[in-house]
Amino acid sequence: MASPDPPHLSGISPILAPIGPRVDMRRGAAWMMLSLVGFTGMALLIKYLGLQRGVSPWLSLFFRALVGLVVVWIVYAPRGRVDFRRALFTRLLVTRGVLGAIGTACYYRTLPELGAGKATLISNTWVIWSAIMAVFMLGELLSWRKIIGMGFAIVGITFLLGLQGGDFTQVGRFEMVAVIGAFIAAGVVVVIRQLTLTETSGTIFASQCAYTGLLALPFILRLPLPSLADTGLLIAAAVSAALGQLAMTEGFRFLPVSTGGAFQILLPLSITVASMALFKEPFSGLQGVGAVLILVGCYQTVTARR
Repeated sequence: MASPDPPHLSGISPILAPIGPRVDMRRGAAWMMLSLVGFTGMALLIKYLGLQRGVSPWLSLFFRALVGLVVVWIVYAPRGRVDFRRALFTRLLVTRGVLGAIGTACYYRTLPELGAGKATLISNTWVIWSAIMAVFMLGELLSWRKIIGMGFAIVGITFLLGLQGGDFTQVGRFEMVAVIGAFIAAGVVVVIRQLTLTETSGTIFASQCAYTGLLALPFILRLPLPSLADTGLLIAAAVSAALGQLAMTEGFRFLPVSTGGAFQILLPLSITVASMALFKEPFSGLQGVGAVLILVGCYQTVTARR
């Protein structure tokens, strides 16, 4: 007879208001899968713009913020589902906006220095940190099944990416920036989960866009204007990012942080598969093992009952 899961990390007083069992796996999974489509499209476009067309990551970041605000205004404003004043001045929304801006900037900044593989590997460790933070901040439960599942997925990411873009044993300034960005991203996810109790997805996303734009603005003032083609690609990447972010926010409305994060672990897998199809990148046997570990780890985490 199989023994039950070990006790959860419980008896901890949450820092934020605890979140009850507001879970709808089907709706949450659908939103998370849509977010993967958006984030994959964004990553591929940013990769192409940076490597092939020499576009500054700060310009990509600014376009992401500007176009994101336009998307929010078009989609949510006509229905009264966005409050820009709250997005700019409410304490928890300001926290989401500022932290989201810094975390996104860390990821964009480390991409050209570390390579897409290494930067993405470090960035995706937010899944682990956010699940742990949610135990202390939101009072969510974290079983050993989920811990083991996330561990499988992180190991899978390592194999899948093959530590491209640099030797992982060499830890320098940009590696530390990436690690800091991952911790910040984990905190952002926990804050988003809390905000979904009281705020619309439009207002939550508007806070990130506004503060991201303010952060990127000083760095683009001396950059040359992008060409018409680059502008079109920047807009497409920004729209993809908006789709991914809004869908992820909706997903966290119906999923615990640990479960929703497990879906996001699939992002490196989807980026690798898309890169194979579009850029003819090779896929080794070790990467195949990594892909299987990611799928097994995500399944373990998503299907854990507690």
